[in-house]
Amino acid sequence: MINPILPQVLSQLRQHPEGVSEYYLMRTLEQQHAFDDLNADGALALYRKHFIIMNALYDLQQVLWEEEHRVLDISPTHIELHKARNESDQVQANPLLSEYYLDWHNFEQTSAEDVQQLMDSVTGPRH
Repeated sequence: MINPILPQVLSQLRQHPEGVSEYYLMRTLEQQHAFDDLNADGALALYRKHFIIMNALYDLQQVLWEEEHRVLDISPTHIELHKARNESDQVQANPLLSEYYLDWHNFEQTSAEDVQQLMDSVTGPRH
């Protein structure tokens, strides 16, 4: 599946050479109605938005290196696109995260219950 928000994410990265946060991308894409077709609400909707953004970023990371020798740094708080200084400058994606987010099966198979279990494992169960 081709990620429908790839052009919008790339546009935002090019408009902000200083970098952006995932939160900024999510809010901007929401304002552009990029997630209007999500069939979810609450925590599952948040997970799906996050997944779609991360899928786009990891996809772009490889494409931008191959086509433009540009490096896309992806971290939880900062995402930045910049020119490579040399051939060894390519950022190595976290293979486990990259593999997870590039597999649309993970997006399709994750349920609201799965998301809640993950949140409970981090924050403790809701009452």
